[in-house]
Amino acid sequence: MAKNKGKIISLAFGLMSAYPEAQAEADALVRKETGKGAAELEPEGWYDTKVFHEMMEIYGRHSLSGRRNAYLTLGRKVYPTIKKTAGIPESVKTPLDFVKYEAEGFLANHQGSDVIPRKFLKLTEGLVEVYAPAPGYDELHFEGVYLGILEMCGVKSGKVENLGASVFRITW
Repeated sequence: MAKNKGKIISLAFGLMSAYPEAQAEADALVRKETGKGAAELEPEGWYDTKVFHEMMEIYGRHSLSGRRNAYLTLGRKVYPTIKKTAGIPESVKTPLDFVKYEAEGFLANHQGSDVIPRKFLKLTEGLVEVYAPAPGYDELHFEGVYLGILEMCGVKSGKVENLGASVFRITW
């Protein structure tokens, strides 16, 4: 069973603030699954990825922009949030640096037998293909994460494609 850190669930919960009904539904879900409200989760504590998945489904159902955009929006906010909270090493500057750093961060924030490390199929400046299966939640989240990385690096014309079979092509 895969688990992710509470800060990932908290980020998703915070995005729902524009949708009070969704936030209330998500808080009830978290309380049922963990015995704590979403605001009470330990940021570094481990929680079943099922909680994150179900929370994102709630967000997607309530989001005016739709399920797909809800997942992409959350993903885009992951690394800007990390930058504001935990910080990002000064050595991480380029999109390529960030993609490699994301692979490490993924393993630091997930645990369990269902968690599969990133496998880079192509890893060059301007083009990365990465095998990145999601452990118990929708891969759309990763599409957003990679888009957010490109945006953080000031790349306006970057593209992230899900090629299927958990493979993403990131170009800039």
